[in-house]
Amino acid sequence: MNESDRSELATPLRKVLVVDDEDTVRTALQASIETFDGFDVDTAEDGEIGLAMIAGERYDVVLVDLMMPVLDGFEVLRHLRELGEESRPERVILVSGMVDPSLQGSVRELGGDAILSKPFRLDDLRRLLVDELDPL
Repeated sequence: MNESDRSELATPLRKVLVVDDEDTVRTALQASIETFDGFDVDTAEDGEIGLAMIAGERYDVVLVDLMMPVLDGFEVLRHLRELGEESRPERVILVSGMVDPSLQGSVRELGGDAILSKPFRLDDLRRLLVDELDPL
């Protein structure tokens, strides 16, 4: 079997972008997601860089920190709402150390799909990225 045959049989990768101003959180999320089969992860250190990356590449899932300098998670959600369907990620998950019912409502109103609380548990991350995503 040649290389092109192998690539056609391989499971397509889901492209994930992690946007967080804390290097340790970005690294932990990236390393955790990469333990799941079929995921390719990029990272960005702020919302402005993340939006530029989304403009240049199609991401299936974006995880974005709620509290960041430059552009926070809510501002990123507002910008993503303005994108056309072909550019908008399939799923946007906000990451936050403070999760309450009113925050969840605000996230949904702005077009977010879920909130992952910090510190995150691997089981919660797996549920949001593996169990709840539609199969490719």
